[in-house]
Amino acid sequence: MKRSPFPLLTLTFALCTFTFLNSCRTTMPAGPAESYKDSIPQPKPSIINIPVEMRLTNLESLLNKQLTGIIYEDSILTDDNLAIKAWKTENIKLGFDKGQFVYRVPLKLWIKAGWKIEKFGISLSDYREVNAEIALKFKTAVAINKDWTLVTKTVSDGYEWLSSPVLKIGPVNLPITFIADMIIKSNMPTINEAIDDGLKSSLDLKTTAQQAWEEVQKPMLLDEEYKLWLKVSPQAVFASPITVINGTVRQTSAIQGVAECYAGKMPAFIVNPTIPNISPDKKLADNFVVNLLSYTPFDYIDSVSKAMMLNTTYTFGKKSITITGITVYGSNENMIIETTVTGSIKGMLYFQGVPAYRPSDSAIVMQNLAFHIDTQSFLLKTANWLYNGGIEKIMQKKMIYPIGADIRDTYDLVQESITHYELGEGFFLNGKLSRMEVQQPVLSKGFVVAPLAFEGKVSVVLEEAAK
Repeated sequence: MKRSPFPLLTLTFALCTFTFLNSCRTTMPAGPAESYKDSIPQPKPSIINIPVEMRLTNLESLLNKQLTGIIYEDSILTDDNLAIKAWKTENIKLGFDKGQFVYRVPLKLWIKAGWKIEKFGISLSDYREVNAEIALKFKTAVAINKDWTLVTKTVSDGYEWLSSPVLKIGPVNLPITFIADMIIKSNMPTINEAIDDGLKSSLDLKTTAQQAWEEVQKPMLLDEEYKLWLKVSPQAVFASPITVINGTVRQTSAIQGVAECYAGKMPAFIVNPTIPNISPDKKLADNFVVNLLSYTPFDYIDSVSKAMMLNTTYTFGKKSITITGITVYGSNENMIIETTVTGSIKGMLYFQGVPAYRPSDSAIVMQNLAFHIDTQSFLLKTANWLYNGGIEKIMQKKMIYPIGADIRDTYDLVQESITHYELGEGFFLNGKLSRMEVQQPVLSKGFVVAPLAFEGKVSVVLEEAAK
């Protein structure tokens, strides 16, 4: 009996159908490779001001100690029939005007003058003595060399008679102008030396800058509990002109460098003892930037994402998906959200976006969240309803990761720590933060890294020891 061909036809049809369906099936897309950039944005440089201050009265007192008693004496009459003694009777008065130090040196004069004639063995003479008072005036311009030394230039600024000498010898009145000129000319080297020594010992800029240069390179433990360290890596130094405001001589040097915060053990450092020459033509700023990095672990982002989206179901007409798993990782600058879904589609869907800091609530959010390109291609072929359903916008609104509390705590901690922080050797760091800037986050292995910059003003002050 002949066998019916029906079973053979049925088998052939089934095989063809399986082959056709298998050839038409589209597999779920693979996720993008996990990768991270090695570099993290370089922090902005900071300016640490080093003001050197002293009261003008202190410099005045120093000059008065150096210039005492008789400062000029010419007791020989035979050369010009004139003998003069000059000594300081009152304290030197020191001021500052139009960028120069000005001095008033009051002197008491003893003058003996006359004439003498010797002819034919006969000697005739007539000498008279007189006392007078004069105030000599000087001014000194001060500049700072690249090697931190002071350059001073002192010149005469005239004089004034406090009591004019009246000296008449016979029919001749003795002119007094040349007497003042003689005293000024003869005393210029002495007064110049005293002024130079006084300024250089009072404003020893290089020693102060050298000590500050070395001290700021040593990491500072800002907080014992959190093991927060501030490290400054200096790069250059600048100096401003010497000024006097409200009776205080002030000169500000500045160290430019990178200030960074570290958590944990003390960061490695090497003190470079060689202070560079002063950089010319630099207008000193007074801003200080503390740079540190805020690390938000992917584990934290995973936990927040799971709390917001795990086991949530999204319906699109008659179709729906449920998110049963979620993992976050990085691929270059993009954050990848790997989701496991069930329902009308089963498998893995991948989203990508760029993390950004939102100042309004101090949170990391996702910008431009969209399906990864491979996922997008897959959905266009198999599930256009999901691609056009707006799920990216729904997820983007939920992917908010608060980090504000940690940032504010760090800000407060840094502010408290840089207020009168003792560096050593009489140096103190005084600072006040004014604002905070969170820069564009970057992705590193296991973390979203947000560079922080706390801006303010800071100075290193050398305080005199209590007597």
